[in-house]
Amino acid sequence: MTWRFKLQATDSKGRLGTHRGLVDSHSEQNAREAVIEAVQFAGYQPCTPVTLKRRK
Repeated sequence: MTWRFKLQATDSKGRLGTHRGLVDSHSEQNAREAVIEAVQFAGYQPCTPVTLKRRK
């Protein structure tokens, strides 16, 4: 399944930004965890929960 995600995160200087995109995962929980890991790996800290919607 493909999921659309959206969340807000801050960078190392405290600037807030919205991150959106697509992630492939068989479950909603795994998709949420993958998004959080990817955002953190890119150097951002999530500030809001990940919003997921199944892509049709």
